[in-house]
Amino acid sequence: MRHQITVLCGVVGLSLAAAAGPNETAKEAAVRLLLNEVQAGTMASEQNCTLVFADRHFHSEKANRRMGKDTNRKVFEGNLSEGEWNALTGILDNKEFRDLNVPQIVAPLVIENAHTYAISVGRDTKFQNMEFLDNKSRKPYELQLKPLLGWWKSFRGGRLPESNAPPDARCSLDSTHAVFSQ
Repeated sequence: MRHQITVLCGVVGLSLAAAAGPNETAKEAAVRLLLNEVQAGTMASEQNCTLVFADRHFHSEKANRRMGKDTNRKVFEGNLSEGEWNALTGILDNKEFRDLNVPQIVAPLVIENAHTYAISVGRDTKFQNMEFLDNKSRKPYELQLKPLLGWWKSFRGGRLPESNAPPDARCSLDSTHAVFSQ
């Protein structure tokens, strides 16, 4: 009888351990920055999207799209170096950038020369959101945006470690907006 109870306890213990899964108690770090760019062409478009989290982890995606569907999507993940992180936070925390207030726009039915950017910066308890449909709409803010877009271009131009991680829904073009709610 004792042997049966011991075996039963062992089976129950293993079942509970298996059901619990891996140690997944750690919460995902807060999003510090989302950058999403779509450069439309006549037949295809190219998308670049990068999420940077408060713990210096990044998730970046590069996609080629044709007729509204991905033809190729690569995912990259890793951690920003201390130098990359310090440069980025210096840009994001710069007073001129922090004070940038871009009014929300309603997208027209047709956009000529579309080159969209969506930028969301985590600020304390809310997000600083900016959307630009083309180069013309970005022009008045060029001085404040240039350091961030330059950092991003340099970051994307480096050797990013390719990942088998799935695409992040926050980088999806199928959602109506890539920015976060206030």
